[in-house]
Amino acid sequence: LVIRELLQFPDGRIGSKWMEEIMPETGKPRTLAAKVAETTTFPADNKSFMLVFDVHPAEVKKGKFAISFLPENGEQHSCELQISLDERRAQFGPGSLNHFAGPEKSLQQAGGAHAIENLLGVDKSFTVRVIVRSSDKLGGSLIDAEIAGQRTLISYRQNLTVRKMVFRSDGVELKNVQISPLKAAKAD
Repeated sequence: LVIRELLQFPDGRIGSKWMEEIMPETGKPRTLAAKVAETTTFPADNKSFMLVFDVHPAEVKKGKFAISFLPENGEQHSCELQISLDERRAQFGPGSLNHFAGPEKSLQQAGGAHAIENLLGVDKSFTVRVIVRSSDKLGGSLIDAEIAGQRTLISYRQNLTVRKMVFRSDGVELKNVQISPLKAAKAD
C-alpha cells in the first residue's frame, strides 16, 4: 500500500511527500559516509532499509547523481535512482556497476512511467530519503524515493534483493549518508 500526502504550491503545482505518521519503523541509523563525491560502493547488510542523505550541488541547477541498487553479483534485475539537477528530473532505470543509466520516459511522455519532471526544491541543497523494501511474497523489492520532501517516485523490481549500492555523482556532493534497517513487518 502506497499512501502519499499531496502538497499544493502557491503556483498551483502539485507535489507529494511521505506521510510521517505511517513511516515504517527503523533500527538505529548508521553513517555510511560523511561525504560522497565520486563513485563509491557500499554493502547493504539488510534486505530492507532506509537511506537518508543530503545533496549539495557544486553549482545551482547543475549536476546529477545516481544510486544503483544491485544484487550480490552482476547487474541483473538491478535498479538505479537517478536525479538530474540540470533537467530537474528523477528516474528509475537499469542499475550499473560502471555508468549512469540512459534516459527513461517520464509520466508526461506516451508510455512512460519511470521518470518525473519539474522537480521542486532542488535549486539548493536538499534531502533525499529512499526506502528499499524486500518482500518474499512479492518476489522482489520496492524502491521508494522522496526528493526534497516535495516529490516521490516508486519502482518495483522483480527478483531483486539489494546486497550492494553504487553511488555515482557528477557535480554533486552527497553528505551525511545514513542507512537504517527496516524493522520486520507482519505482511512479509
